Amino acid sequence: MPKIVSRAVTSSSEQAGMTQSARAVLRSYYCLCGDFVLVLQGKLDRLPKRKSDGAFIIRSQPGSDPSKQPARKFKLNATAGTRCLLKRKGTQDLEIRQPFCCSRCNTTIAYQTAPPPAGEGPFLYILKGAMTELQGRVPPDAFEGEESLPPADIVEPPAPALGQKA
Repeated sequence: MPKIVSRAVTSSSEQAGMTQSARAVLRSYYCLCGDFVLVLQGKLDRLPKRKSDGAFIIRSQPGSDPSKQPARKFKLNATAGTRCLLKRKGTQDLEIRQPFCCSRCNTTIAYQTAPPPAGEGPFLYILKGAMTELQGRVPPDAFEGEESLPPADIVEPPAPALGQKA
């Protein structure tokens, strides 16, 4: 009877170099209410910021030279809000904004200048402090700049008259 010998090949990923897909880490982001809203290739805080409002810029369409300006892979899980026309302070420029809101709490988390769906325009802008990488945790920049706002007038409810229940 012949003897059967099997051979096995062992592969180790420690010796292999990193592939392009291994470097492209997908990260999940959540609204402040805890609902899942974004999957993004790379970290949100490493993206460039818009000078006018500090929003993170996601390139959703490739630039004129796709090898130097590739589109970033992302998936936004939000509902389209009502388009609005915005005029910035100190300029005469008008901007059409298409906001995207959390489907659970209706908080605006992102916008673009093109009509929906998300990613149709050249850029998608993620509002600063609108989402967090850790579900249930408020990001440190969520309330950034609010100390410079004037205090709101607090109106105390009238005191009940004598003999009335509160």
